[in-house]
Amino acid sequence: MVMTPPCASIAEPPLAVSPEQAESFVMRRMSLRHLRVLLALSEAGSLSAAADVLHVTQPAVSKTLAEIEQGLGQTLFARRGRSLRATALGRRLVLLARKLEAGLARGGEDVASMVRGASGELLIGSTNVALAQVLPDAMAAMKAEYPCVTLSVRTHALSELFAELRSGRLDMVIARVPPDELPTDLESLCLIEQPEVLVISAQHPLAKVRGRVSWETLSEQAWIWHLPHTRSRALQDRRWQQMGLPLPRNVIETGDLILTLNLLRRMPCVTIMPMHVARVAAQFGVAVILPLEASLGLADLTLWHLREPQGELVERFKQLLHLAAQQAAHQA
Repeated sequence: MVMTPPCASIAEPPLAVSPEQAESFVMRRMSLRHLRVLLALSEAGSLSAAADVLHVTQPAVSKTLAEIEQGLGQTLFARRGRSLRATALGRRLVLLARKLEAGLARGGEDVASMVRGASGELLIGSTNVALAQVLPDAMAAMKAEYPCVTLSVRTHALSELFAELRSGRLDMVIARVPPDELPTDLESLCLIEQPEVLVISAQHPLAKVRGRVSWETLSEQAWIWHLPHTRSRALQDRRWQQMGLPLPRNVIETGDLILTLNLLRRMPCVTIMPMHVARVAAQFGVAVILPLEASLGLADLTLWHLREPQGELVERFKQLLHLAAQQAAHQA
């Protein structure tokens, strides 16, 4: 049986290495091999599983971990049975490894873009509330100035977008974030306040009625409603309770504004959406904005990026997003 060096336990004292020596090790001696072992251990949770991921032997993984821990003078992974758990310093180094890995991948993508004749790339994360007007306007303006810059837009769940931003796989995220979920480690720029308005399909019979339609009458119509267990849904349900009205029974539940706009085009229904999106729908004859107060008090559309100096392309795109948001707010 091959014996492997045991991983340090949680009670093992740190090795006697000065902060200067530890800093020197990180700056001069840590290699891609070290970083990849850290990532594999963090994700796999054991020496044997990490070895399988890396297609190396378990002793090789154990030896590499020992090199890092001796160089830093600190325990990076504590053993719990057969599993490993990163210490506070271990988690910090894993985060650094992820950022460096993302940087390498990003560098490869940049090189590939240059080979294709492109002159740079912007990686943008966005929730769908920005997709109707603000983001497309800014992208069109960016392409007019930098036609050979590749613009890549990702639309995942908000938590995934922020994780990709922190790891360096995105340059920015554009989203509405509830006040109790604000990421304090990121820099923010408010783009546009987004009061909600009441919208009805242009084809709906009530859209052509002169005078104000009552909430009671509207509640009996087909509705596009926010998804359960979301902040938007909770605020919308609460508004109906405050008005003393039963919730609509004829509903389609979705959080996708693109789907909502397509449904408004295809069937007579009612919904509540941000003003600047509703204005776009009205411009294209898809919907009519009704003159009833419908604001739910949701968060503003905000741009998020890392708290570190940004490149020229990122800074210019931030400016163009701000201009697009100002125009959207003025038109609304």
